[in-house]
Amino acid sequence: MRAVLPNHEGIIDRNGVRLHYEIYGNGPQTILFIPTWMLVHSRSYKAQIPYFSDKYRCITWDPRGNGKSDRPTDPQGFGQGQYVGDALAILDATDTKSAIVFGYSQSGPTCAILAAYHADRVQAVVTVGTHTPLVPRFEHNSEASYNSVVKNPKGWEKYNRGYWKTNLPDFAEFFSDQIFIEPHSTKQREDVRHWSKGTTGEVLAASMAAPDAAQYPLDAAAYQRITCPMLAVHGRLDPIAPLAASQKVAELTGCDLLVFDQAGHAPHARYPVKFNLAVRDFLNKHLGTGHLNSAKGKVS
Repeated sequence: MRAVLPNHEGIIDRNGVRLHYEIYGNGPQTILFIPTWMLVHSRSYKAQIPYFSDKYRCITWDPRGNGKSDRPTDPQGFGQGQYVGDALAILDATDTKSAIVFGYSQSGPTCAILAAYHADRVQAVVTVGTHTPLVPRFEHNSEASYNSVVKNPKGWEKYNRGYWKTNLPDFAEFFSDQIFIEPHSTKQREDVRHWSKGTTGEVLAASMAAPDAAQYPLDAAAYQRITCPMLAVHGRLDPIAPLAASQKVAELTGCDLLVFDQAGHAPHARYPVKFNLAVRDFLNKHLGTGHLNSAKGKVS
């Protein structure tokens, strides 16, 4: 059972890759929920859609590689150039001139590119647990570790392209535990494991081999061009994306930074009430949208 059903759903074909999208609510302003890594699909925003669709028009789509969208296995079918193109195509297909863009983890850079290079399409940005090319990833999920050949991998050794192709379910079980390090997160971990069945190890490996988006360099100058309101949210205990990534984004953009002290990689899914209230306050403050009593007190 779902808390809310879409008003409309459709499919677009972008250069031979079909993308399935859904629209919820009919508010005067739109929030575009940009999919993260294709280990999961658009249901990863299920803790936000029922709440925000009460006041906003919310658009989600399944990423290329999972859900009801196509699953390319050519690395050319992935990368920020493709993800930005997908977002713009979804905006056009839904007659959306501009939107609040919402990104999580690997779609955080997509939001930054949209705000820096397509500013006319972006009213505000919200990112959660973002990565940025300006801050190295943790050593345990570094490129060297990812490309290594390991027999009988343990722990973070499973973050490995070869292992994804041979035992994706075991990797998904491990990785869901890293996304949700908090106690009592059984349901959230189960969701990730279930959603991961919609993709393959070959798809994930192809996504990691994608070419750089030469047309969209995401350097310090690009972040400094972002002028719209922006909120970066991060869990202090995040073992996947360093807190330093959101801190660097905040330093370069001057954006609001909200740290959940006891959260891991997905505070929006693990603490949805506190998170949703904080985002609503941010949007009220900067865009004058919605109606909500202010969420006060320290977030923990």
